[in-house]
Amino acid sequence: MKLRILLFVVASAVLTLPGARAAAPVVVTHIADAKKTSTTVRTTEQIKIVLPVPTNAPPDYEWQNMSNDSRILRLTSSPRLVTATEKTAAATWSTTYVALRPGRSILRFVYVPKAENTVETSFDNREIIVNVR
Repeated sequence: MKLRILLFVVASAVLTLPGARAAAPVVVTHIADAKKTSTTVRTTEQIKIVLPVPTNAPPDYEWQNMSNDSRILRLTSSPRLVTATEKTAAATWSTTYVALRPGRSILRFVYVPKAENTVETSFDNREIIVNVR
């Protein structure tokens, strides 16, 4: 019994040390400026996909994720519009995933009207091959 209490106290002391806790996750940013791109991340890293608003894009369109291997990458935030900042000259769309295990996932995005979810009316598309090590 005393040994368990001693082990509990030692473990608690070690976990309260400043460097003993897990560091913030690494975020890898990938800008999908071409129709087909690829990137590599490590397990437990987050990947932020930046999708540009297509030139001459019709109003009320949005990027939607059409395919992903959720065993490899877990979606943590759906595509959302990010307004233009000093770093980006134009508005972009952003979505994030976390790498769960080694493998390959092919992300496919389509730029479709917000009211419709059909690929037939897509204005643009992107394919991103994500390799997880």
